[in-house]
Amino acid sequence: MVNKGSNVVMITVEDVEQLLYQWAIVPEWIKAHVSARCPAHRYEGELLIGDEQLVFSGRDIKAGKDFKLEIPFDGITDVYLGFSEGLKASTNPAFGIGGPVPFAVCYQDNGKSQTIYFNTSFNNYLAHEDTTNCRWYETLDEIVTKYRRLKFVSRRNRSLVAA
Repeated sequence: MVNKGSNVVMITVEDVEQLLYQWAIVPEWIKAHVSARCPAHRYEGELLIGDEQLVFSGRDIKAGKDFKLEIPFDGITDVYLGFSEGLKASTNPAFGIGGPVPFAVCYQDNGKSQTIYFNTSFNNYLAHEDTTNCRWYETLDEIVTKYRRLKFVSRRNRSLVAA
């Protein structure tokens, strides 16, 4: 059992796409005066690794209410560092996504594929500091890999029963 926790900020793909859309209509002279002090995010809270799931508990700062997300490890389809290629290609450097490299968690929720991005080092935001994110990525990647192996072994060891 791995018990690990950290304060994080989180954002979904849909939120990033909406921010990028709205950022595109901000006048250039305003963009020139804005500096990203914190990674783009919609949620602030704590991320925990439990026995069987990844748990985010915090606040949706856009909606102004508490928010909790539980992702079972066997529902996680991928873990990686950085933004997806599609988001990277559509990002204006002035937007502020060029800061720390987040770790991404892709998972299935009611048959729909979801992707969320986490940044753990937002309290001491250093533009290119991502060692904590790397450690989280490595830990989750190890857990997800272990779950995939367990699924594969349990499928192989099923006995066939004649009806």
